[in-house]
Amino acid sequence: MLKPFMIGVPVFLSFAFGAGRLSAATHRVGPCSGSQYGTIGAAITAAQPGDMIEICPGLYPEQLVVSKPLTLRGITANGYNRVLIQPTLAPVSGLSTQAVITVLNTNGVTLQNLAIDASHNSISGCGSDVPALAGVHFSSSSGILENSAIFGAQVMDPASCAGALPFGNGFGVQVDAAQAGSYQLWIGNNSIHDYTSNGIQVNGTGIGVEIAGNSISGVGPALGTFQFAVFILNGATANIHQNIITEGLCGALSPSDCINVRSEGVTLRAIGDGTIVDSNVITNAQSGIFINGANRLRVSNNQIRNIDAMSGMDIQASASGVFTNSVILNNGIFNVGPIDMNASNNEEGCGIDEYSGTGTFSGNQLWENAVTDAYCGVAHVGADVVQLGAYFDVLYNELNSDDYPSAFPPAVEP
Repeated sequence: MLKPFMIGVPVFLSFAFGAGRLSAATHRVGPCSGSQYGTIGAAITAAQPGDMIEICPGLYPEQLVVSKPLTLRGITANGYNRVLIQPTLAPVSGLSTQAVITVLNTNGVTLQNLAIDASHNSISGCGSDVPALAGVHFSSSSGILENSAIFGAQVMDPASCAGALPFGNGFGVQVDAAQAGSYQLWIGNNSIHDYTSNGIQVNGTGIGVEIAGNSISGVGPALGTFQFAVFILNGATANIHQNIITEGLCGALSPSDCINVRSEGVTLRAIGDGTIVDSNVITNAQSGIFINGANRLRVSNNQIRNIDAMSGMDIQASASGVFTNSVILNNGIFNVGPIDMNASNNEEGCGIDEYSGTGTFSGNQLWENAVTDAYCGVAHVGADVVQLGAYFDVLYNELNSDDYPSAFPPAVEP
């Protein structure tokens, strides 16, 4: 999997910073000493592949497209350290996504220490005729996005996106590939918030991404549409670790209504083999980690807290047909509820819940997971191995989900 250097630059991107970087030029933009350009766009046009663009603190109403290896870095000057890129978004020729920064058909692009605001948009909702909206869009590209704030990717009518799986609209960071190839990204130590559908969405075979150390904050069902903090799908592979994720609870919505506009912390749908989800803290959602189709997945050492309407982890296999050869290990799950008849009626309210009848389950191991305060500890299909679980203040420790609904026990306190 993808492994970072000590300084935070992933090994897989080191090719972009080879001997050519020794002679790279530095271009400075904005209202501080040594500046050569008044706009970031002018500096991008003038720069050669491998160059550095230093951006002085200030407000830049620019929509940017980067199509060559460059570093865009916000710097400190005159006691200030915030570079706000806040354009009025408009269509970009040949692109279906309106983003503050689009990285297009290139590699070796680094974005650092930037505030990226997509709120000045006029995109109304979802649909095939509606442009996608993102703070940052990596299209058929490799690169680094770190130490930045990405926010404001909210469509004007979010309720129109209700039920618009698997995509939705309004993404903090959107990663996809219009051209076949291998693309690798590091998305680390960012603040991502105020998005409609997904904080980070990574879509497509050939894309590998490391998502680490980010704070990702949504509001959950309050927007009236699905909202996922991290969404990996359609063959993309990820190493997702040490992120702090919070979404939102159901509030006044009934459990059934809430499920239809639910929020999820990490969502994996027909992902590439070998994906890892490790050491994340996920709070206030309807499902902490939702898995639909995976092979050789490892989910370990995560803390999942305050989950309503669904379960700490929900696992099914319908998207790819299989959930196989995977390990769910040493996760701590707390406060999954409420413990009422919805739990037994919906087969929810458990620490970990595998849905039987959704595809092939085989070779999976659920070991040493701890669940506190839930309807059940683990509901699992008979083909999988559950061992050494620790369950506290749960009505039922382990249930065979193959028996649902005919023999699922009631959610009645003894």
